[in-house]
Amino acid sequence: MTAACASGVGSAIAGATRTGFSASLFRDTARRGGVVSRPRRGRRVPVAPRASLADFGVGDLGLGKSVPSSAGSLETAAAAAPSAAKGYAELFPDLPISVFGVSVPDSARALADAASPVTGAALDALPDDARSFVFGFWSDEAASGFTLVTGNAEYELFLLVLAFLWATGRPGVFAGAFDAYVAAPLDKVLLDKSFDVKNVKLGGRLGDGSFGQVFGATDTKTDADLVVKQAKSVQGAAQLQNAEEYMNRRVRRAPLAAIGCAKYLGSYDVVEDAASPSLVWAREGDVTLEDLINSRDYPGCLEEALYGDVSDSDDFAKRTNRAAKTVLRRLLFTLSQLHDIGVVHRDVKPANLVLADTESAFKLVDFGAAADLRTGYNYEPEQGLLDPFYSPPENFIMPERIPAPPPLRPIAASFSPLVWAAFLPDLFDSFSAGLVFLQMCVPQLRGRKVMDPNGAFRRNLEDANYDLRKWRKVVEPQGWDFSALDVGGGLGWDLACRLVCKRNALQRGRLGCNTALLHPFFWTP
Repeated sequence: MTAACASGVGSAIAGATRTGFSASLFRDTARRGGVVSRPRRGRRVPVAPRASLADFGVGDLGLGKSVPSSAGSLETAAAAAPSAAKGYAELFPDLPISVFGVSVPDSARALADAASPVTGAALDALPDDARSFVFGFWSDEAASGFTLVTGNAEYELFLLVLAFLWATGRPGVFAGAFDAYVAAPLDKVLLDKSFDVKNVKLGGRLGDGSFGQVFGATDTKTDADLVVKQAKSVQGAAQLQNAEEYMNRRVRRAPLAAIGCAKYLGSYDVVEDAASPSLVWAREGDVTLEDLINSRDYPGCLEEALYGDVSDSDDFAKRTNRAAKTVLRRLLFTLSQLHDIGVVHRDVKPANLVLADTESAFKLVDFGAAADLRTGYNYEPEQGLLDPFYSPPENFIMPERIPAPPPLRPIAASFSPLVWAAFLPDLFDSFSAGLVFLQMCVPQLRGRKVMDPNGAFRRNLEDANYDLRKWRKVVEPQGWDFSALDVGGGLGWDLACRLVCKRNALQRGRLGCNTALLHPFFWTP
């Protein structure tokens, strides 16, 4: 129904006429021998021919204008739609014809025409039965004067708008169906690699966490450098390891999100029937953003990592601002792409941003705490997997009163756009990204323990009710340096204030990652 919703909204506002729909549709079906009918129980459904958006009236439906066609076609159309076409004003008498001098019908038509390639492709990709149902429903809807469901054209338009928002909003119902039933099987067959434990030679340990260990490794069969993560023998470690495998596969199937994340290759079992597999990534680098932030050469070391050389300018504030902007832009883009597929990372911090040597960019790692809110995987309303050093004050991606997702993933996915729109779980990650930005720009925040939830910074921030402006008035007289954030008229400071703050009563009040990318801070050199 994506195509129907997208084309339907524009067509209805633009004054969709029964004659225009019938003329083009029935003319084409008569020529090609196709049949347009609604599916009936117990009968074989006739297959409608493949059609373009013009068959749905987007291209030829006007404001009561006649549709050029042959006499025979008009007679055919008249048989299906005997009454005259209704114009926009008649269909929607309570809606304005123009807003600020801009024609509403003409604007709707322009939007529908712009969307026609996408909606046309979506319609063309539907199975024959589904496409036949769409044709039949739209034919009945147009014949009724857009009053088939509610009896009122304006209510009908409102329902179409809601359906369109539901179908296209995060985290994407139809995109999720495609991912689950098409992309996932193809990914498992084409991209997933099962390593032989005998061919993986572990090297030195790269990292150690509460639930797992990360090692450098080599594939003795191909001499490829790898990174291997193994779960520890502690309670909950296997569950997080399995969750990380699931999330990395999900990310790999989303190309725009995968660009900013570590390249996941596959897995292997150390022992037969292990509780969780050992996970394998391509080894793209070992240095993290945390390592660079805590280096004595900062920001020079970060400049060299990003740009290949160190600036000879003595203006450390501008240099820090420029480098931090580069890192934050990429981080926000990666997070926004993850959020588009319903994944909330929940563990964004400098230690989880690894420098890819060949790309001179940081990649996000460690998805063990991530939650897939499209299906509800790895999400428990009363449990919060997070790093308290970088987590927001709410500690949960959504309020605890939210019930657990249904066990059947298709049902969970159908409700996911409503839940996402109501509670904006992506704002959890944007707060963490804001703290990373602050840490890159404020010298007094650089350090491995500075972000401790029981430390002075978090206590002062909590005392200021997570209002950075109030917090700054307290610490700036103590010698804290905000010059890197004040470069360019303080746009960086303004962005930080909009990221590091509390949610309001409506679960808003903080910029999401996609919205933050539109901030003027990123428009300046």
